[in-house]
Amino acid sequence: MKKKMVAVVLAAAMAVSLCACGGKPAQDSAGASESESGQKEGSQEKSSEGGEASREEASEPAQGAVQEAKYPIVEEPITVKGLVVGRDTSVRSDRLVWNAVSDITGINIEWECIDADALATYLAGGDWPDFIHYSLDSTMINDYGVIGGRFVNYLDYLEYMPNLVQTFEDYPLVRGAVTQINGEIYSLPGVEVSATTSSARPYVRTDVLEEAGLHLEDIKTVDDFYHALVTLKEKNGEPSFIPFLENDESYWGPMLFAAFGTLTNMNFDDDGSGKVIFNRTSEQMKQYYLYMNKLYEEGLIHQEYLTLDGAVRLDRAQSGKVAFIGSGEGNSLQATDFADGEFHLDCMAPLTSEFDDTQEILGKSIYFPAGGFFMNAESEYIVEMCKMFDIMYATEEVVEGSGLLGQSFCYGILGKDWDFGPEGSGVYVFHCPEEYDGAFTTYQYAEVIWDNAGREDALAGLVTETVGNSRARQLGFVKNVIPYQSDLYFAVSLLKFTDEEQRVLDNKLADITTYYKEMEGKFITGVTDIENGWEEYCSTLEKMGVPDVIDVYQASYDRWNAQ
Repeated sequence: MKKKMVAVVLAAAMAVSLCACGGKPAQDSAGASESESGQKEGSQEKSSEGGEASREEASEPAQGAVQEAKYPIVEEPITVKGLVVGRDTSVRSDRLVWNAVSDITGINIEWECIDADALATYLAGGDWPDFIHYSLDSTMINDYGVIGGRFVNYLDYLEYMPNLVQTFEDYPLVRGAVTQINGEIYSLPGVEVSATTSSARPYVRTDVLEEAGLHLEDIKTVDDFYHALVTLKEKNGEPSFIPFLENDESYWGPMLFAAFGTLTNMNFDDDGSGKVIFNRTSEQMKQYYLYMNKLYEEGLIHQEYLTLDGAVRLDRAQSGKVAFIGSGEGNSLQATDFADGEFHLDCMAPLTSEFDDTQEILGKSIYFPAGGFFMNAESEYIVEMCKMFDIMYATEEVVEGSGLLGQSFCYGILGKDWDFGPEGSGVYVFHCPEEYDGAFTTYQYAEVIWDNAGREDALAGLVTETVGNSRARQLGFVKNVIPYQSDLYFAVSLLKFTDEEQRVLDNKLADITTYYKEMEGKFITGVTDIENGWEEYCSTLEKMGVPDVIDVYQASYDRWNAQ
């Protein structure tokens, strides 16, 4: 049975992008719910004495229907203070997108920047700005939010955030990702559906294949892959596969593992009924190890794959003799590494085997840790900030001609920093200032945004117009990876735990992980015989506390599904 995750639905069209942003235009809906009730004014209402209205009058939690935003948000300009952490301000101490936000909302932002190592002391001092644009760790969230009550609970203010409400409806996983153990939400989520929103990253140099008389589209099964490796070694005199297996949710591990059964997650998973299971001791994992050991024993995998550093991996990827490479090498290849100066870089589609004839690979969480946007519960401008932050989740321009929508908080102003390509072209276009010499990512983080934030799905299914490494990889993902990702995802990294549950994980999980990764290497390289050592391996993991870890994940997962 294919794994199914109860209460989690991912977007059907997941795609890839240059800097963890991007995707297909979502121009068919504004995402904002309309309200028949009028727009409630914020804290610029004046009291009968002529002064500003109190926080209780201006920013009390909303209780009515979701309201559609109107701009400017305030009648008279106001100023709020925001904190960013660990960001370089040598180019500019503000960011162009947020300046544009201020222009249409009437809310000026004074930014304060501190180093990451100063954050703990800063928070302990208690003299906070109106909001913090940073991903605080779980301990800080618990101390200042769950226990301390210092952060605003966004659930009390959803009336003012129609675009966020729509995003929660569109992506249920995202709401769960930011919901804390006490059921409250203190930070805003990041949503990414783009051409690189993928787990498996099976990069292939198609020129190396073709020089050996092979074609990527003909490699459909694990047997085809084996025979291709044999052919390539005979031609080039060395193994043509350097797997990177350190990350169990990326690269070649989950790609090949999925071919040997119906499971797609190499570690903890949902069995399809809401029950948490551990796949490291499954029959599918054993078959995967047997296959990888065969490749290793026959010299079809680089014999030092476990210890090769990045420089050596890149050197072999550039040699023109290695076809199947990892992400670090794939990302780094230049046009000069190809004989004709053109990028012959692609991704391999999922394989099948005698154990499973369905092409499916591990899905991907569309949630990414955003800048946080933790609001100070003592701020007098809570409602106004909620309305302002809601722009980050808009699926079309909030004000015609402003260039501001959710995607802007990744790439900048629509029409200035980037554009959709011609209708039907399947591309998007960057506009990088000349002084940055085409390095849009540098420009992006130096002048346009602080960190990725908000809803970044406007470019789903599109690839960059710029010819180069990124475009080649994106095309590979869109064609051969994205369509085959499981549409359901066991979000173990997003689960929340009680103190007692966390103690169990702290005491057991690290040792368990170290052991099964160590044995993975021993099984593949033949240091430990798989058939003779499998039973002891499974028994050792049980003794180390895998059942206790499963119980913790199950309890947290049950809470997740009950949200």
